[in-house]
Amino acid sequence: MSILAFLFKGKKRTPRGLKARSARLAIDEPVRLRLLTGEEHAAILQDVSAGGAALRTHQPMRVGEHLGLSMYLGVQHRYELQARVIYARPGFNGFHARYGVQFVAISPDERTKLDEFVNDRVAASQYGVRTFASNAH
Repeated sequence: MSILAFLFKGKKRTPRGLKARSARLAIDEPVRLRLLTGEEHAAILQDVSAGGAALRTHQPMRVGEHLGLSMYLGVQHRYELQARVIYARPGFNGFHARYGVQFVAISPDERTKLDEFVNDRVAASQYGVRTFASNAH
């Protein structure tokens, strides 16, 4: 067995042509939506990954709609991203509707930074540890 085969033994492989899914972090943070009309609306970020997010808002949106998403997740973790709605689930009894969005314009550096943020917090939460933002000045 080669050293590479040994190192990757038991690792899940993504079938060719499919993208690997990023880790997803359950979170409860306020964010801002910017619609193409220029209107801004409040929303609650429910989970986030390097590829997209789930959020709740009273603002009606349709699948396929494009929007801007402003997220502040801590020191050095401010993101201004473009996204597309990929699913919409109605709210019930006055609760917010839930939307899934896919990030469509994110630089490789931003994607890496967001992925590291998510992975650090997911790993820490498995041990009951709450992480703090690094490089806080």
